[in-house]
Amino acid sequence: MNTNVTQTATIIATYSQRMLIERADGQVCFAKIKGKRLKPVCGDHIETSPILNEDDWLINAIKPRSNELTRNNNNHKREIIAANISMIAIVTSDPPKPDWFIVDRYIGAAESMGIKACVINNKADLNWCSPNYTKILDTYRKLGYPTIDCSAKKKSNLKAIMTLLQDEMTIFVGQSGVGKSSLINVIALESNQLTQEISTKKNEGRHTTVNSSILNLKFGGKVMDSPGVRDYSPIIDTAYQVAGSFIEIEAEGANCKYHNCQHIKENTCAVKVAVDEERIDQRRYDSYKRLLNITQKSKENFY
Repeated sequence: MNTNVTQTATIIATYSQRMLIERADGQVCFAKIKGKRLKPVCGDHIETSPILNEDDWLINAIKPRSNELTRNNNNHKREIIAANISMIAIVTSDPPKPDWFIVDRYIGAAESMGIKACVINNKADLNWCSPNYTKILDTYRKLGYPTIDCSAKKKSNLKAIMTLLQDEMTIFVGQSGVGKSSLINVIALESNQLTQEISTKKNEGRHTTVNSSILNLKFGGKVMDSPGVRDYSPIIDTAYQVAGSFIEIEAEGANCKYHNCQHIKENTCAVKVAVDEERIDQRRYDSYKRLLNITQKSKENFY
């Protein structure tokens, strides 16, 4: 094998010691990381080359990322858990009772990353959508965020989800118990079997933990799945990011006559006027104020 050959590849699964990659030639194999400085994650596009007398390939470099999914680890340090996402699918249901502030935070994370967001309401077979919930969902729809009612258990309205996820690299997020894993299982291909077969063949062990993996979908598109991704809590650092997380507030804020206005105190602020005139939803505005307060407490200098 010519070890001077270099190919581009995508990391489709991460293990404790090695990465599973899909090369440009369509082949899937394991790869080791060159050196200690490289920190590749699932979704990364990389440069790789074969290792002499080994089946594994070597990850030589990470190509520039279009975006990064980050969170604070147990040591309160920021870590990157995934890269090159194109959509965040936020799953809700009842039970558990929906926390719409969390939904707003996830949507805000998508806006900060410059990617798409949608809201998927699982367990629709339980007829849980009250008039108030329907009103909230309509607010998201009017803002341009697709909202779909479905049931993973009954496999209802999956076609609408498949159409939405087509050609996207999607992560599923949401509160514990909303059925994220169930939804992923019913829409994903058996593509993860390939990972399992290679893992067994390479003696990774039947009980080896897969930290993250990418599943190919029957209808096109991919889903990135891992416990860290499913339970990820978005980081929004600054007041600029908070305002940008709410597209309606950002739009009205552009017309505000107050310099560096946070849209909280001044009664004639363009955003507050829009709230009073019901052009901005009061609940969304409350989420904005809550997120701004969290940001202020976590960082003293945000302008």
